[in-house]
Amino acid sequence: MRRAVTERVMLWPIVWSLALGSGGAFGQDLPPSPGAAARVATPAASQSFRRIIGDAAMLAGGLSVQLNKTFHREGEVMVVSIDIPRAGYLNVLSVGPDDVPTVLFPNRHHPDNRVSAGSLTIPNAQMKFELKAMPPDGATLVAAFLSREPLDFYQNGDGERDGEGTMQEPFARLSIASRNQLRQLAGKSFAVLPRAAPLLGGTAYGGVCAASGVCDAASAPAGISGSEDRLTPGVLLESRDGVSLPKGIKPRPIYDKGVRLTKISEGFTPRLYNDATNYCSIAYGHLVKKAPCDGKEPPEFLRGLGESRGDSLLLQDLRRAQLAVMGLVTTALSDGQYAALCDFTYNVGVGNLQKSTLLKVVNAGEHERVPFQLRRWIKVNGKESAALKTRREREIQLYFESSSIPRTPPADEDLSVLDIRIGE
Repeated sequence: MRRAVTERVMLWPIVWSLALGSGGAFGQDLPPSPGAAARVATPAASQSFRRIIGDAAMLAGGLSVQLNKTFHREGEVMVVSIDIPRAGYLNVLSVGPDDVPTVLFPNRHHPDNRVSAGSLTIPNAQMKFELKAMPPDGATLVAAFLSREPLDFYQNGDGERDGEGTMQEPFARLSIASRNQLRQLAGKSFAVLPRAAPLLGGTAYGGVCAASGVCDAASAPAGISGSEDRLTPGVLLESRDGVSLPKGIKPRPIYDKGVRLTKISEGFTPRLYNDATNYCSIAYGHLVKKAPCDGKEPPEFLRGLGESRGDSLLLQDLRRAQLAVMGLVTTALSDGQYAALCDFTYNVGVGNLQKSTLLKVVNAGEHERVPFQLRRWIKVNGKESAALKTRREREIQLYFESSSIPRTPPADEDLSVLDIRIGE
């Protein structure tokens, strides 16, 4: 967010592009120590605020955040709407193209951030400022967080203070201490059942257009680095034959937390891009064709996609992983276990799941071996990936949701590292 802020008007460039997920760009995340429960992976020093805050909101989950329009022309007023499921303490942040995290709420006009269940719009009639789409075009994320315990990123933020230490800025910058606290609470929330989560989170993205001309994702500047390092999900590289259920049996839905994990890991891109294998893709790694993008793709993709359409494509693509887990796993699974295995299968492919020691371990009910088998799948094209290590740790957290994660492998456990493109 640019710092052109007055008492009444905030000049706010909104998002064109989203940061890559941990499965898309290599070397951006560091995994937690083996067996670490209730902790999110520690990001590398170079990781952006946008990425950290976006991942935290997705990990925490549970909040619906929307903008009044997906795409805004320059000068148009924007409104953030949040559905609040329970009473608590609300903090709303934005991160602009300069990667400066700004606390929108609470602020000097509304320092009390205690909220009740219901709907809240920012700004509303009682708020003496506006949010407007202004140039330059750039990536901006809006994230909301609802905590059970008092949490105030404005008063604890960075900015000018008076002699008594009271914040004087209309809107403060998120402090490093608050960022670390946010990341810790989000990690704890992901590792426990939703009813016990200390933090809920949600995000909203949009786009700012010039005063005239086309106004959609395709008219945006590229704004995404590292697309060439993104991986096509393994299930999308395989033949679609051979994965089915008996007639009349529908795929078991994936627990919301599992879908969020896949979203974080894959990352969202509203425009067509070529992945690491030069295959044309869009949204959450959806494979358009096994060839480079050439402008002959379906018009819908050429125009660019909004998040809702990206969500529907992801759920469509996940179906094959769901069918595989339901068809190959012979033991009962909790929602978290099922979701973790679906994410794993989506990443490595059905064939690799079918041949894996992991599947044998799960079907034998030897759940204490699962963490060590999951941690083997951390290489791609012959190289270990920090991003895959992070993904595996999050799958382990989900698999053992609210339970202790085994820390010591059996003496004869095979711990050799595997490549997700080769398998066992």
